[in-house]
Parts: sequence; C-alpha cells; structure tokens
Amino acid sequence: MTTFLRIWRTGFKNIFRNAWLSTAATAIMVITILIMTFFAFSTIFVRTQLAQVRGKIDLSIFLSDDATQKQIQDLQTKINGINNVSAVTFVSKGDALKKLENSSAEGKKLAKSAEDIGNPLPASFEVKLVNIDSIGQINSTIRSLEEAKIITDTSFDNRDDNRRGVVENVISISNSVSKIGLILSVLFLIIALLIIFNTIRMAIFTRREEVEIMKLVGATKWFVRGPFLVEGTLYGVFGALISLAIIIPFTRAVSPFLTSKLGAGPTLDYFASHFFLLAGGMFAIGIFIGVVSSWLALIRYLKV
Repeated sequence: MTTFLRIWRTGFKNIFRNAWLSTAATAIMVITILIMTFFAFSTIFVRTQLAQVRGKIDLSIFLSDDATQKQIQDLQTKINGINNVSAVTFVSKGDALKKLENSSAEGKKLAKSAEDIGNPLPASFEVKLVNIDSIGQINSTIRSLEEAKIITDTSFDNRDDNRRGVVENVISISNSVSKIGLILSVLFLIIALLIIFNTIRMAIFTRREEVEIMKLVGATKWFVRGPFLVEGTLYGVFGALISLAIIIPFTRAVSPFLTSKLGAGPTLDYFASHFFLLAGGMFAIGIFIGVVSSWLALIRYLKV
C-alpha cells in the first residue's frame, strides 16, 4: 500500500517538474476531449433531427375511384402484413379534401376549387414504415400484390413528388454523418495518443539519470514505470476536468440559441439527463489515451 501511494505521489510530482511540457500535454488532451464531445453532440443532434424527419415521411398509395370497399379492405390487410410496415391508414376522398383545406391558406382555396368540380382527389393509404431506408423495396412489394390493381400511383413512383428526394437525402445525410463522426473521432484519438506518447517519451529522456539510479538501488519494474503511467492517467483526468469546466458554462450560454434557432432542445435534454454518463465517458476517454500512450512509450523507450 505504501509503495502504491508513493508511486502515485511521484507521478503527481512529476507533472509539476516539467510545467510547460505538462501544460502542453494537458491542453492537447482537453482539445481532443472537446472535439470528440462536440462530434458526439453533433451526431446525436443530427440523428435526432433526422429521426423527426423520418417520422414524418410515409408512403402514399393512391387508389382508383372505382375501387370497392372490399377491394380496399383486402389491399389494406395485405399491406399491413408486409415486413417493415408499422401502420396503414386509409384516407378517403373527403379526408383528402379536408387535409388540403387545413394545410394552408392556399390549400383552402385549392380545396374549394376541387370541391366545386366534384373533388378529383383520390382516396389513398398512408403507409408508415419502421425503417424508411427500405421504402423502395416496400413500394415494389405493394405494387406486386394481386390486390394492387386498384392502385393508380404512389408517392415513391411519382417523380414529381418531392418526398422521394427527401427520403434519399435523409438516408444519405444519416449515413454521411455517421461515417464522418467516426472517422474524425478516430483521427483525433490517434493524434492525442501520439502527442501524449511523445510527452512521456520526453519525460523518460529528461529523467533518465533518475531512472538509472532507481535501477541501481534495486527498484522494481513497476516502481520505475508506475509514476509514468500515473502521469499519463493524470493528464487524462485533468483534461476531462478542464473540458467539463469549459463545456458546462458554454452549454448554458448557447442553449437558448440552440433551442430556438436549431431545435436542439431534445439533444440538450438528452445530455442533461445523461450528464454523469457523459462526464464518465470524458474521463474514460482521457484516462484511456493517457494510459495507452504512456504504456507504449514505456515499452519503446524504458528498458527495465
């Protein structure tokens, strides 16, 4: 126990022996943690926004005016049985007219004109999907049903309907955000590992005489290496503490803007309700970077 405490005490003192070196290492750690936290926030924010958009996108199946009630019910039953379909809602011609009327002032005028000529709007099914990525496949499956002969058109087939473009854009953005966030996080993780690695390497070099003396008097391998590992760990702990000290007031300052202008309220609420998980993740990242980079430097440059 005494040896363990001595190792920690020595590692703590070593940080202050090279103030400029330690300051630079801690600053890099802070920057890395802040960047990774920023990309975590950005990823969750974009995913939240995309989830809201995805929830509003459905597949509209337009029906012939000659379709009987039985044909409509049979088709609805078949569509409900397709995998990845969460709900199928029938929209009658009258319901379609009311939706148009309530959509906007212009929609109200159009609805009045449509009503005057006998309501040409078709009845339809609004199909909600579990995952919109497979909307094209679902559209093809519905089109291939025997009961699909009463279908005149779908929102996916109609290239004039901008929802098809929205679906493709949502899928593209979602995939791009995931890839970019992962690539950048890994990139900055590697940069931090290399910088802390070089910091510990320099620390080993500046204290080489002290290490030689410890080896001559019979110090154990872990007694020699321990302070360097502690030093790397403390870089991570201090980096996480400073990052939290920056993030908390900054988030409070910009949260009104993010909520009102960008609609980031749900994302901010998520981080607030999972604050200790976020803080724990920041400490885990910092300690991981510090310990791994220190260990690699010790293996490479400190022969005990």
